[in-house]
Amino acid sequence: MKFNKVCFALLMLLAIASQSCTDMNDLTDKYLDEGEIVYAAKVDSVGVRAGENRIQLDIYVKAQRVENLRVYWNNYEDSVDVEIGGKTGVFPVILDDMPESGYLFQLVSFDKFGNRSLEFEATGSSYGENYKNGLSNRSYTTEFTRYDMEGDSMVIYWGGTVRGAIGMELQYTDISDKTVRMEVPADASTTTLYKLKGNVSYNLRFLPEENAIDTFTTVSKSIPIYYESPIDKSSWKIVAFSSASASPEWPATNAIDGDINTPWHTEHNPTAPFPHYFIVDMGEVIDISSFEVYRRMDDSGGAQPTHQIFYAESLADPTDSNDMGWKDYGVYSLDNVVDIPQFSRAANVVKARYFMYYVGSNSRSSYAYIGEIGAYSPAGDGLIH
Repeated sequence: MKFNKVCFALLMLLAIASQSCTDMNDLTDKYLDEGEIVYAAKVDSVGVRAGENRIQLDIYVKAQRVENLRVYWNNYEDSVDVEIGGKTGVFPVILDDMPESGYLFQLVSFDKFGNRSLEFEATGSSYGENYKNGLSNRSYTTEFTRYDMEGDSMVIYWGGTVRGAIGMELQYTDISDKTVRMEVPADASTTTLYKLKGNVSYNLRFLPEENAIDTFTTVSKSIPIYYESPIDKSSWKIVAFSSASASPEWPATNAIDGDINTPWHTEHNPTAPFPHYFIVDMGEVIDISSFEVYRRMDDSGGAQPTHQIFYAESLADPTDSNDMGWKDYGVYSLDNVVDIPQFSRAANVVKARYFMYYVGSNSRSSYAYIGEIGAYSPAGDGLIH
């Protein structure tokens, strides 16, 4: 009886296994009946290079069995065919009219029998107005855009570098009226130009990506150049001052002695009240296009953040800071860190025999001090721009 039960169980297992095999064969037979699926060779790799409203695909094909390719984008709504002809190598393809955006590309290759490959995907971007609108030019230090008439040259001192810039182009007119174009490294700190007249314009060039096919250029920016000559200070005299330190000795004459390391400092023992000033008689009426001021070189921690300059052709009393003949040249900031001349420039050239350096208040201290002050005259008609 027990033997019969075992035999029955074995027979049932064999029946189930036989039925399972039949079902599995049914699943595979329909594919075998269709025959073997043959795929064409895929592309090996694709380099995507950004451009201005266009993209370049560098398609690398190793297999000789590829006759042509089809490139899809925009969810297969757009496509382009590329003839390969069984060759190998890199096949560059330019896609024009590509609005600024990121793109996903699907590449399918075909052999001479019409067999398709599996898809190869690549991503890339095109750039346009949005990218261009975000570009900026380098800054420059306006204080140094003065032409050295003796050296027949000028130096442009550039501000910080701009990320992504690959170069600068300068354009100007030289003294023979020829237009000069000059390539300058994007990270240059200074640029020296010779024998020029008029203004200088410049722009920056950018690559949006390292291997991009197009460069983008900023709108040209003009640098005003001031053709000026320093005014001789040998006949200048201090005719009045509010106060000056006696110990150490820092007289007002130090401000016009030609040495930036000898400062004028107001009295500090006891502390003199505001306003602080000194008055200079230049000896004759002179055309003035700008003033330059150097900070105190050894210590300017408490230097005045702003200062004011007054001028006059004639005065009833040149020693009087309140004389009715004074005219306001302007209020200007003073950087207490930099070791360079800081220029004060009005909109127009003025005529003056006298000028007054004036500090009405100081948020940093109770004093006023500078290393040196000078003035410049225009160097000929039509040379200030």
